[in-house]
Parts: sequence; structure tokens; C-alpha cells
Amino acid sequence: MATIHSTAIVEAGAELAEGVQVGPYAIIGPGVRVGRGTQIGSHSILEGKTEIGADCRIGSHVVIGAPPQDVKYHGEETRVEIGDGTIIREFASVHRASVGGEGVTRVGARCFLMAYTHVAHDCQLGEQVILVNAAALGGHVVLERFVIVSGMTAVHPFARLGECAYIGGCSAVRQDVLPYVKVSGNPAKPFGLNLVGLRRNGFPSETIHALQHAYRVVFSQELNTSQALAQLEQEASPIPEVQRFRAFIRQSSRGVSK
Repeated sequence: MATIHSTAIVEAGAELAEGVQVGPYAIIGPGVRVGRGTQIGSHSILEGKTEIGADCRIGSHVVIGAPPQDVKYHGEETRVEIGDGTIIREFASVHRASVGGEGVTRVGARCFLMAYTHVAHDCQLGEQVILVNAAALGGHVVLERFVIVSGMTAVHPFARLGECAYIGGCSAVRQDVLPYVKVSGNPAKPFGLNLVGLRRNGFPSETIHALQHAYRVVFSQELNTSQALAQLEQEASPIPEVQRFRAFIRQSSRGVSK
């Protein structure tokens, strides 16, 4: 059974799985479901239609499932989903979705949201994403798996950050960021492949070498984006990560950071 501090408020209709721990003065609303073994820190607020996975760690003063900060929202029923094993530290916030998207703000499994981070309405975070202190995501932002957003960084609404991208501290991300690429600055500009992230996440040497070539085609030659994409498609690399790299360029609606 769940362990609930005497000062916490768990409203009727909330569902707490076995082994859940709820700290002092936490408030859990009637539409919330919390998975097995999750710990909820003191003074945290979980509200709305929110589902927290198993073995998560929710710090103190965290807010999950609050209404979106969107003038188009008028009380529609939308959701938040937090994946298994995710850590959300003190004073972080994850808002439920607004209208015009899938109806859900989603944080994947084994993510790490550090103190004071913000995930706005309709964001979609893949697995093992890291947001460093005070990083903020605008609405409808997509972060694919293994992305790291460093501290004090702001990401523009509707931007996409590709798999294993790395964003330097105090950056302003206004356009999409290609998979496996490091960017930094205001506006954020590329400064190489995320070699540390690629190696840490087990990408083989053959893949890394192929991505280095693709990076040079896009960023190191005197080609515009359309010309670089045409060259990559002509080369037709069979490596899946290179295929993802060029598909990301083709599908970008905001343009990629260059």
C-alpha cells in the first residue's frame, strides 16, 4: 500500500499504486494516477488528468498537470504522462496539454528534469532526455531520445530537437536542431557532432564516422541546405542514423539551426 504523510492531501479519485510515498503537504488531485514505487516530495502538486509511471522521483515543490499557459485553452480535458523511472527535481513544472495538439504533454522514461525546469503544454520528450537547471521548453516542442538541454536555455515553441542533440548553456533555440549535433548561443549555432553523447549511448564507430561526413556536407561545405540535402540523398548512405539525419532536414518546417 501507499505511504502518505499525515499532512498530505490525496483527493478521492486519485489512484496510488503499491509502494508510492507521498511527502508532507503534497496535494494529489482526483484525476491523478501514480505508478508503483514512485516517491512524491513535500509541497508538490499533482493535478488534472496526470499519469506518473513506476519508480519515478518527484522532488519538493514540483507542479505537474497544471493548466497550460495558453490563451486558447478554455478548460478542455487534456493530459500529462510521465514515463517510468523519470526524476523531476524541485520547483520544476510540467503543464498539461492545450488544444491543437495530441491532447497530451508527454515526458518519456528515465528522463531527468533538474530544478526549476519547465515543460510547457503539448511538449513531447523521448526517453532519457536531460533538462539542466532552469531550462525552459515552449509549447509543442519535441525532444527526441537522449537530448540534453543545458541550463538557462530557452527553446522556441514548435521547435524539434533531434536524437542525441546537445544544447549548450544560456542558449536561445529558435529553429530545429539536427540529430547528433551540438549547438550553442543566441541564436543557437552548430559547433560539431555530439561525440560524447554518441559514444556514451553506444553508437558504433562506423555510424559516428558516417555522421561526421554528413555533418561536413551540411555545415562545412559551401552548400545551402537544399544543396546539402540533395548531396546526402544522392550518396544514399545505408546507415540508419544518416538516413534519420537527412530525413530530419527534409521534414523540418522551421528550418534547421546553421
